[in-house]
Amino acid sequence: MHYGQHQDQWVDYYAPEHTTANGAVLVIHGGYWREKYTAELGAPLAQDLAARGIPAYNLEYRRGPGSAAQMLADAKLAVGLISQEGPITVIGHSAGGHLGALLAAHDPRITQVISQAGLLDLSLAQHLKLSNDAVDELLGEEPRPSYDPVELWPVPARVIIFHGREDADVPVKIARSAAQKAAALGQEHSFTLFDGDHFTWIDPHSSQWAACIRALSPVHY
Repeated sequence: MHYGQHQDQWVDYYAPEHTTANGAVLVIHGGYWREKYTAELGAPLAQDLAARGIPAYNLEYRRGPGSAAQMLADAKLAVGLISQEGPITVIGHSAGGHLGALLAAHDPRITQVISQAGLLDLSLAQHLKLSNDAVDELLGEEPRPSYDPVELWPVPARVIIFHGREDADVPVKIARSAAQKAAALGQEHSFTLFDGDHFTWIDPHSSQWAACIRALSPVHY
């Protein structure tokens, strides 16, 4: 389903054959906001959710240098295509975790964000110059606080922070910092570390993905 005229403004709907679930899940892929990483990364997760009876949407969005405002606008438009009534959980990996948490500050339909190794603290990521200054590349001339989830907390949605101890792409200190700021700001959240690297989260056969599924149960069943 297209929500705009740009080639990257679309979302795929994965419909379960039978469902007793409430609401739906929006999957947002990562890739440090760069165009070479696509929604193909999120497709296996959306397929698995649908197989479990959960309506799932796999989001593609505009990426690239200076795309912060565009990607947020795209995510907001895509949520408008979710027809199911009830709660919406966003499952976002890496940069997708950032966008999911950012979206929750702008759309009250988002009741839960599951951040899989998410870039939730842009200030720290910028300071660490992660992935060759990816944060500076994303923001361009945009002010960082407007796109930094921790600067917008608290929000009504619960934020579940999952991270791998062996993550070499988004260091665990990003998750620790976000969890500390969430606690200080009164943001409803949880923080759990797992063994594993940056990419185990997007393997539907992994124990990390199983933890994401368990986190859905109180909301969607």
